[in-house]
Amino acid sequence: MRNKISIIIVAVFIVNLVFCSSGNRLRFYQPARQNLIGIKQLVLAPCQGNDDAALICSYLTTFIEQADYFSLFDQNEFTAALQQRQLSYENLKQADSLLQIGVLLNVDAIIFSELKSIEIFPDEAGVETVAKSVWTGEYERDANGTIIEEISPTGEPIKKKKFKLQNVDQHFRIRKAKMQADFALIDLKKGGRLVSRELTEEYSSGKSIIEENQKLPTEDEIKRILAREVVNKFFNEIAPKNILVKRAIEKGTALLDSGAVHARAGRWSKAIAFWNEAQKSMPTDGRIYYNLGVASEAIGEYDQAASYYKKATLLSPKKKSYQSAIENLKKIGQKK
Repeated sequence: MRNKISIIIVAVFIVNLVFCSSGNRLRFYQPARQNLIGIKQLVLAPCQGNDDAALICSYLTTFIEQADYFSLFDQNEFTAALQQRQLSYENLKQADSLLQIGVLLNVDAIIFSELKSIEIFPDEAGVETVAKSVWTGEYERDANGTIIEEISPTGEPIKKKKFKLQNVDQHFRIRKAKMQADFALIDLKKGGRLVSRELTEEYSSGKSIIEENQKLPTEDEIKRILAREVVNKFFNEIAPKNILVKRAIEKGTALLDSGAVHARAGRWSKAIAFWNEAQKSMPTDGRIYYNLGVASEAIGEYDQAASYYKKATLLSPKKKSYQSAIENLKKIGQKK
């Protein structure tokens, strides 16, 4: 019996050893494009255009917050800071103003948006011939000529109607619309446009059958659909990609192990909390800083990741994997 237990313990140890050395597949955020590396803190300029432009700002805010990658700087605080320095959002197109306000507030980039136009076209009406199942006015009968009964949705027996296919005219309406909007993501610390897009989104309701009392979406509903889709197009240009990366996580203590559990599940904020707690009691343990470096890299904090990796290397110079982590950052251009 003891021999069996010993074999099981050894087997588990070997599996864990292989698992740890080969690394875990961890969920990392990868910037959508090279020039967006390090862009994390955003602010929205007031949306330009008519009253419907507010929909653009609303969906921009929603998409940014749901991405769980960018931080959104308070627009009112940003506006107040501009006014104190006698600046306006228009001034931010000038390099000196960009550097002044971006560095001061530690905001990486600003999103400008403008609703150029929105058109709800007159409904298109038409008629088409389709084959439909229609009641003949008779009921289904069995071989003896007795009317067949069936159970209604309410549980009551009813006569089973007899149907046939018949060509009928059906009338329909189609509602179409189009929205045009411009977007620009401008670097507040270096100046220059990071992303600039002129986008068009078209909408068609599809056929709404009048005989079936099908209703067309209202104009307000269509405007919300168009705004959401046009913002989604722009956001896909700047949103980070979620990828799986093979990377080892250091374990060996209760706090390191707890953080590793959350890291493997992609819960990086919780993993970081455990490893920061471990740092307080073991400030010279290179494993902690390496793990914090992995977490920082995973959420797009590349400067912070490099700093943690370097500290891990200084504390544990014999760990080649720590130095490799630094080299990986440089190779893929993930350190500015």
